[in-house]
Amino acid sequence: MTFGFPFKNPHWQMKLAIGSLLLLASLVIPLIPLFFVAGYCLRIIQRIILGDGQAALPEWDDWEWLFKHGFKLSEAGLLYALPGLLLLTIGFVMISFPLYGMGFASLASATHQTISPAGMAILTKGAVLSGIGSVLTLIGGFFSTPAAMHMAAQNRVKAVLQIREWWVIMKRESGKFICGYALIATTTIILLIITAILTVTLVFCLPATILFSIASMYICLIASVLFASAYRAGLNKRIEK
Repeated sequence: MTFGFPFKNPHWQMKLAIGSLLLLASLVIPLIPLFFVAGYCLRIIQRIILGDGQAALPEWDDWEWLFKHGFKLSEAGLLYALPGLLLLTIGFVMISFPLYGMGFASLASATHQTISPAGMAILTKGAVLSGIGSVLTLIGGFFSTPAAMHMAAQNRVKAVLQIREWWVIMKRESGKFICGYALIATTTIILLIITAILTVTLVFCLPATILFSIASMYICLIASVLFASAYRAGLNKRIEK
């Protein structure tokens, strides 16, 4: 069973803990720990696509390989989501600028200040850009999924750009890709909302952060299996045809 596969390994607690600690470390050290996690997930993906098709937790070893190939997988996974992420970032900056300006103005004058008409216009445009960016990120993230699986199968970053090849594979198992992506995206959004609510309080801030890291690692493992299995099924259908 996909959702229970991590717990079948006799050392699953330690393996899950290592991944969770790396995700936790990424809150302090940007990006670098995430490449190791991505490399670990790549091992799961490649075993399913290129190996016996069985989901299993690999060992945490050959850290140089994990980092190098995890970086490649991260490139592949973000490529088609980059336009949306760029708009989302610009929108966030545009929203933050007038809000921070109002806050600093209030501190300087010791009285409550309102956002100027020009600032409100910037904020509104930022909100629109953020909305568009969010939609494009979700759409781009979806197409990045089969592209990343194709990169894992070919073991070449350039394979991400072989749209015709991975499109055929995705199309044959589009239902599995859509359902898997919807499940992972929805679960991640819910997890982020719960964590944001809990971290507001000092009491639950640290426990919520730790639980978020553990849950995120579990989601990464499940996502790897769901998408790799969908890709393998689509690949086998293409070969049969």
